[in-house]
Amino acid sequence: MTHLISWMPPGLSSLALASVTVEAGGQPRWSCQVPTEAGWRELGQRLRAGRERLLKMPVTEIVDVIDRCAQKWCDRSFGPRRAARDAAVEATGFSAEAVERSFDVELRNYRAPSLLATLRRELGTQAALDGFVPSSELSGATMAIGPGVVLAVLTGNVPALPALPIVRSLLVKSAVVAKVASGEPTFASRFVETLVNEDARLSDALAVTYWGRDDDATVEAALAQADAVIAYGGQEACAAIRARIRPHQKYIEHGHKLSVCLLSAEYVRAVGREEVARRLAVDASMFNQHACIAPQAVVVEGDAAEAKAVGQALAEAMKAYAEACPLGEMDIADQAAQQVFAAGQAWLAVTSDAHELWSSTNFEWTVSVAPVLTPRHWLGHRTMQVVPVANLDGAMDWVIPLGPFLQNVGLGASGERMRSLGERLARAGACRICEPGRMAEPSMMWKHDGMSCVAELVRWCDVEMHTAASDAVRPEGREG
Repeated sequence: MTHLISWMPPGLSSLALASVTVEAGGQPRWSCQVPTEAGWRELGQRLRAGRERLLKMPVTEIVDVIDRCAQKWCDRSFGPRRAARDAAVEATGFSAEAVERSFDVELRNYRAPSLLATLRRELGTQAALDGFVPSSELSGATMAIGPGVVLAVLTGNVPALPALPIVRSLLVKSAVVAKVASGEPTFASRFVETLVNEDARLSDALAVTYWGRDDDATVEAALAQADAVIAYGGQEACAAIRARIRPHQKYIEHGHKLSVCLLSAEYVRAVGREEVARRLAVDASMFNQHACIAPQAVVVEGDAAEAKAVGQALAEAMKAYAEACPLGEMDIADQAAQQVFAAGQAWLAVTSDAHELWSSTNFEWTVSVAPVLTPRHWLGHRTMQVVPVANLDGAMDWVIPLGPFLQNVGLGASGERMRSLGERLARAGACRICEPGRMAEPSMMWKHDGMSCVAELVRWCDVEMHTAASDAVRPEGREG
């Protein structure tokens, strides 16, 4: 029996939708409703009508709907969450506990305090989404307007991540079409269904569907309905979407990124090697290291002996994490890559004092020590490389070339070293710096990939140089 992975506004005409079966591993696994050529136009009309309903809702009401939905999804016993967990396990090979922890980290970001803080940080005030608000700098007023329809092209590498662009779009009162990924296409429709169950006014503003990567006609039909596009994916996938963007469309891209951890000698001494290793194990093991925010390597200030001591402690911590939260199952290609990598590292460990390797028998985790940072070996699936450096300042020679792809840095440092290294990392390309152990749990307020992702969606209208500028401001408490 196949599961329906799409969501469409109710009442679309019988000619608007086609039912298709989506295969995985050569076998039919999911059913999906996809708009026909004429159906995309009808869907676009419905979404724009749904957007008009969103415009009449105070943004605090939209936040409240998302908050109630997130509260339910943060409960591991919630029925749709349990179903989504089981489907994600089947689709991704993650263990059930790995999926649960991914859900926990992602979904708690969508509670009301987090959402309102995000709007304040990025827009100054959420009230600007409801109408004109006073602006002392202008001696006038200003208002933020989201796009009519957002097309969100999703990724399947992190369970529950598809909620993020959907939530961001709703926050700016935009309708959204979510195109799910074949790697994990099941979560988005269940999340959207919960949103609609919380408030039926959202029902015409949301759609979830799927199409194959070579389906150019559907891509063009979907893009024709969009005023903005949010794209997640690898370099080739994002480049293909970017090439199709129209001049009038806003485009926000979340492409391939890498993350690392840097540990000063003072930090390791102050925190303790075993505790540092425990924190790193959490950072590296959450999302099975598939997320861009997960570190693939840790640079340790010290000699080879110190790197090996940290590596051994990290191996023990990775083992303990895996016992509580197993990796799950890897596909054949990933298993082969892990085996080849481990075999190569094992040979180096035998022939060179500068190398060392620890790995579970089933490759649920792997820790290696090497004298040089080698990004080409970053495989994910809880594989960590430990590299010694005499001084963390020297590590910048390895980190700077990662600049275009550098995202998250777990920086174990304090005082003047924290400031100086943090500034150099920021200039090198990092867009998030946190303490080791917190790399896997960025807040909603974080400027994802260095962008104000909510603010990027809106355009602004200012009232200035007008004697009646204050008359444009909506009286407090009046709804649209």
